[in-house]
Amino acid sequence: MTRDVRPLSAWHWLLRNPRRVVPIVVVQALVTALVLGVVTPLTGFEETFEANLRPLRHYTAVTPMARSQFGDDLVKLLDANPAEDRRVPAKALWLRTPMVVGEAYTMLIALPAKEHDDFLRRIGNRLVEGVLPAEDTNGVAIHRDVARARRMKLGDAFGRQVDPEDSLPGSFVVVGLIDGPARLGVADYGYASRPDYVLARQESFQVVYARAGRKAESDAYLEAAKDSDGDPAFKVWSESFWRRRTAKMMENLPLVLNAVVGAITVVITLVVVLLQWISFQSRSDEFALLLAVGRRRRRLVGKIALETLGAAIAAWGLGLALGFGFLLLYQRLVLEPKAILVRLFDSYPIALASALPLVAAATSVLVLAWRVRRMDPVAVIQRRNA
Repeated sequence: MTRDVRPLSAWHWLLRNPRRVVPIVVVQALVTALVLGVVTPLTGFEETFEANLRPLRHYTAVTPMARSQFGDDLVKLLDANPAEDRRVPAKALWLRTPMVVGEAYTMLIALPAKEHDDFLRRIGNRLVEGVLPAEDTNGVAIHRDVARARRMKLGDAFGRQVDPEDSLPGSFVVVGLIDGPARLGVADYGYASRPDYVLARQESFQVVYARAGRKAESDAYLEAAKDSDGDPAFKVWSESFWRRRTAKMMENLPLVLNAVVGAITVVITLVVVLLQWISFQSRSDEFALLLAVGRRRRRLVGKIALETLGAAIAAWGLGLALGFGFLLLYQRLVLEPKAILVRLFDSYPIALASALPLVAAATSVLVLAWRVRRMDPVAVIQRRNA
């Protein structure tokens, strides 16, 4: 038994006319891949912030709100926290790391040497090479990804005393490499607190560990605590605080991306409409004959819509395949060696890239539907026989 073939079906036309269909599909596919390849690496900003925020799921940093130091009254408030497990003095140092555009900073948290193991265990990191910093030394253990990005190895020195252009004051030596989900390193608090040394000017804070399952309660207590004057006692650098700050920092990025993608979409839509128009003009005799033998204009518009949608779907699939293929190669050869984080399968760039062929297809259908409704089959046939 032979399979029935519908000569007038949209699927049949798409398969029988590759010379007309392929240019339309290729143009849309390449631009879809371009949008995906350009927008996706920019998610590295969010992914990098996320890597920096992960440790705050396990601790909260606290500084005095209106004072330079923790007085006895503030210490008593900290110790009165019913959800606190314990607290540790700390300082924050910042190590430059590359980004897709410009540079970011990775924290080197200075803790008492005896606290390093417990801190790394709590945040899910581990020492994979070398040793942890010893007490009262300038050794640091940095994340393996950061070391790769900065081309550092065990024994390398850095800091402003080593390189005047370095933003990190002091002098440090890499003695260990850390791996894990949290992109930070550890240094010794004693070394960072030496009197008359440049690092002594770095502000101290308290790392507060909450009891199991009570971190939200601990943060709420710290945010509500009042000093002797009735004013807020602490500045609480919690995960929720930094997520709000990060959201504000990133809120304008979609505006820029949408403007760029919108401009690309307009240009490509015009190109696709032009290609579809040229294809339609070459088929004007076909549509005129179909109208002359009684085919309804609505049905012909439906046929055009199915053909256009079929080409758009093919372009969408091919574009995503090309885009992700490029991204995987780009990540392996360029981003990973520089430790630049990227979220490959992010919904936002996929949505932007997917919208392009659909917008182009919808616009083409509207333009060609208008042309079909204005078509005079008699005039077309007369011109053909003239």
